Amino acid sequence: MLAGEETSIELVKRWLQNRADEDLETGSSGGSPGARAGRRSSLALTPEDEPLVDVANRSPPPSYIPSALLYAPPEPLELLCVFPERASRVCAAASAAASRVGGEARTVRGLRETLELLRRDVDPRLPHVVVIDARQPQSLDAIALARAIRGIKNTQHIILIAVVKKSAYLKDDFAVLPFLEAGYNRVMVETLGATAWCAEMLQARSAATAARAQIGAVAALAAAADRSRDLVAVTDDQQRILLTNKSWCRVLGWRVEEGPRPFTETAGGEALRLASSGARDWEAPVTLRRRAAPDPILLPCRGAAVALTRSTSHVVFVCEPTNAMDGERGRGSLHSIRRGSLDVRSVASDGLRRTSLAKLQGLPLEAPITKVITLLSAATEGAPPSTVACIERAVDMLRTSELYSPQMKDEPKLRVEDPIATDLIGALLSQGPTNIISSRRSSNDSTVVRQTNRTNIKHKTSGQLRELLDTALTWDFEIFRLEDMTRGRPLTHLGLTLMGQRFDLCGTLECDERTLANWLTTIETNYRPKNSYHNSTHAADVLQAVAFFLEKERLKCLLEPLEAAAALVAAAAHDVDHPGTSSAFLCNSLDPLAILYNDVSVLESHHAALTFKLTLSDDRVNIFKNLDREMFKTIRHNVIDMILATEMTKHYEHLAKFVNVFYATSGGSKEDGLQADVSKTDEPLSLDTTALSLPENLVLVKRMMIKCADVSNASRPQKFAFEWAKRIADEYFLQTDEEKAKDLPVVMPMFDRATCSIPRSQIGFIDYIIMDMMEAWAAFIDMPELVSHARSNHQRWRELDEAGVTTIAEVMRAQRQYALQSTPSNTTTTTQPTAEE
Repeated sequence: MLAGEETSIELVKRWLQNRADEDLETGSSGGSPGARAGRRSSLALTPEDEPLVDVANRSPPPSYIPSALLYAPPEPLELLCVFPERASRVCAAASAAASRVGGEARTVRGLRETLELLRRDVDPRLPHVVVIDARQPQSLDAIALARAIRGIKNTQHIILIAVVKKSAYLKDDFAVLPFLEAGYNRVMVETLGATAWCAEMLQARSAATAARAQIGAVAALAAAADRSRDLVAVTDDQQRILLTNKSWCRVLGWRVEEGPRPFTETAGGEALRLASSGARDWEAPVTLRRRAAPDPILLPCRGAAVALTRSTSHVVFVCEPTNAMDGERGRGSLHSIRRGSLDVRSVASDGLRRTSLAKLQGLPLEAPITKVITLLSAATEGAPPSTVACIERAVDMLRTSELYSPQMKDEPKLRVEDPIATDLIGALLSQGPTNIISSRRSSNDSTVVRQTNRTNIKHKTSGQLRELLDTALTWDFEIFRLEDMTRGRPLTHLGLTLMGQRFDLCGTLECDERTLANWLTTIETNYRPKNSYHNSTHAADVLQAVAFFLEKERLKCLLEPLEAAAALVAAAAHDVDHPGTSSAFLCNSLDPLAILYNDVSVLESHHAALTFKLTLSDDRVNIFKNLDREMFKTIRHNVIDMILATEMTKHYEHLAKFVNVFYATSGGSKEDGLQADVSKTDEPLSLDTTALSLPENLVLVKRMMIKCADVSNASRPQKFAFEWAKRIADEYFLQTDEEKAKDLPVVMPMFDRATCSIPRSQIGFIDYIIMDMMEAWAAFIDMPELVSHARSNHQRWRELDEAGVTTIAEVMRAQRQYALQSTPSNTTTTTQPTAEE
C-alpha cells in the first residue's frame, strides 16, 4: 500500500509539473505569481500582450475568476416535500433523512401551496431541494409543477427531485426525459430506505449550494457589466445576443424581454468579422444600428471569446461610447425631445411654406408631425379647391402643440340631456384660471409644509391589523377598516407592508427600514386630515392599487425594480399637502402656489416639489441618500413624471397616446382607433406587442398605471366606490361654499349641496373618464374586474338616479337598504346612521 501511495503521489507531482511547464510556454493561468500579477485579465479586453491565435488551432482565452467569488459556505439543508397524501411513507423517509443531515423539512400537498410558499414565504431562505411525488399524475401534475417552479425568479439553484414508481422507471429507457425537459435535476425511484434518502439529500444539498454560488457569481458579474457606461453585449457561439447592459439598451433601443436575437441585426463591421473568424481577443470598429434613428453609429469595440473547452461558448462585445454620445441623454429627457422634434410654426403661411419645407428637408432630423405636414402640402397640388381647403384646415390644426388635448363638443342636445355630466367633465378638463382649471379626483397641491405633534407609529403590528395587512394585495382590500384601525394613519402601515416587505424598496434604494418608516411618517404627516377625500387614506388607496398592478405579469416583465420603486414612491406622495381645493380655485383666488407655478399644473407641481423637499431635508428621512447620481436622477425623473401625470387636464392626452401606441382595432389602424371610439364598438382591442420594445413607450405605461390607480374608486367593489363618492362630494361641496362666500368664480356649479345629484355626477364621471381608460388598462394588464366593477357601479348609480335619489344622505340610506336585502337571512349586520341623516 505504501509503495502504491508513493507511486500515485509521484504521478500527481509529475502531472502538475508538466502542466506548469505548458502554462509557462503558452502564457496560460499556470504562470508564476509575478507574471500573473503583471498581466491583465482578458475580461478587461486589452490584447496588447495577447496576440491573436491561429484560427485553425485556437484555444480558450484565460479567464481568471477568483475562487472566492464562487465560494459558498455550507448551509443547513432546506427541504420541501410536495406529496398529495398526508401520510405518505416516502415523504416521511425523505423528511427524516433531511433531519439526519442537520436540515429542516416542510411538507405541502398541492401546486398552489407550493407556488405560494416559493413566492410569498416570509422566510427569505428558499429551499435547497424540492422533492415532488410524480407517482400519481391524477393527484398531482408533477410536470406542470416543475415548469411553474422554474418560471419563478431565483429558483435556478433549487434541485428538483421527482419520485416515480419503479415499474414506470424500468419500462422505458428514456422515461426520465420528460422530467428533465420540465426542469427536474434528478429522478428517484420510490424507496423507504433511510440510507438511500440520506445519500440523496447530501448530494442534492451539495449541488444546490454549488449552483447558488455560481448563479450568484454570474449575477454579480452581470451587475458589474450593467453599471458600466460602455455598451456591453454577450452572445452565444451562434452570435445571438443573450445579455446586454443598460447603456446598450438605452443607446440602441434594445429590450431585454425580446430574447435572443442575431447580433447581425444590430451590428456589423470589422469587429463582427473578427468575432466570426474565431479570434480570441480583438480591437476593431463596429457599426451599430439604432431603432430610433435611421443612421448607424460607428464605435470602437473590444471583444473576447470565452470558453470552458476548446470551442467558444460566448463572445463579449464592449463598445466605448464616443464624446458625442456622452453629451446625449436618454430617451424621454428634455434634451432628446428637443433634438427629435422641430418647430413647425415656420410653415405658418402659404408664402413661406415651400421655403421652410426646403430648410427642414436639409436638416438631419425631422419630426413625424413635419413629415405629415409635408405629405399633406404635397397632396394639395392639383387637388380640387374644396379638397385644398380641407387639407389646409387640417394642417392648421396640426400646427398646434396640444394635439391630444380634448375640447367639449358644442352640442346643445348633449348639454340639455345631461347638463351635470357635461359641466363636471368640462370643469375637470378645462385649463387656466379664466377657463376654470381642473378639479381632479386625485390632484395635488397645498400651501406650506406643516409640523404636527403626531408621534411616530409603531412599526410592529399584531392581531387584527396584521391579518388585515396580509390581504393588502387584494382588489377588495378594506382600506377604510385600515383607516379606523390605525386612527387615520393608514399610509405608514400599508407602506411598510407593501414597499418595505413585499417589494423590498429598502433593497432597491439601498436604505434601511428605519429610514423608510421615517419617510412614510413624514409624508403622511404632511397630508391634511381635515380633507374628506384628499388625505393619507386616499394616498394609501392609490399606493395599494399601484402595488396590485405591479403584481400583474405584464408589468413584472416590463418594469425594472427601480421603476417599480419609483411608482410606489410617486403613489404614496402624489397628493401630499393637498389643500382640499382644485387648481382652478387656487388660480382664481391668487393663491401663493398659483403665483409660484404660473397657474400651470399648480397642484401636481407642488406635490412633486414638496415630495423631494421633504425627502432631501434630512438624512433620517432621505430614502435616496445611498443612490449614486445617475440612479437618483433616474428615479427622480420617474417620480416627478408620474405625479404630474395625475393632472386631470391631461387625461385625454395620456389616454389617447396610450391607445394609439399600444392598441389597434381589427378594422383599422392604431391611428384610427381613438377616433373610432373603440370602447363603444364591438371590435376587440388588440395589443401591439411590438410597441413594448421601445423604452419611450414605457413612460406611457407608467403614466397610465398611476392614473388608473388615482381614479380607481369607480372600479372598486360597490361599497368602496360609494364611500369614495361620498367623500369627494363632501370636499367639492366645501369648495363651492367657499367660492360663493369669497365671491369667486364657481368652478363646479353642479356641486352645490342644495341642488347636486350625486348619482348623475358619478354616471357622467364613469361615462366620460373611467370606462374608456379602464377598458384600455384592463386589457393591457389582463384585469377584467376593473371594467366589471365600473359597469356594476354605473348600473347601480343609474338605478338610484331613476329612483329619484340625489343627496349623499339618500344615497347612503339606499345603499344600506340594498345591503340588507342582499344579505342572507341567517347573517346579522349592524349599521349606524350617518351624520348626514
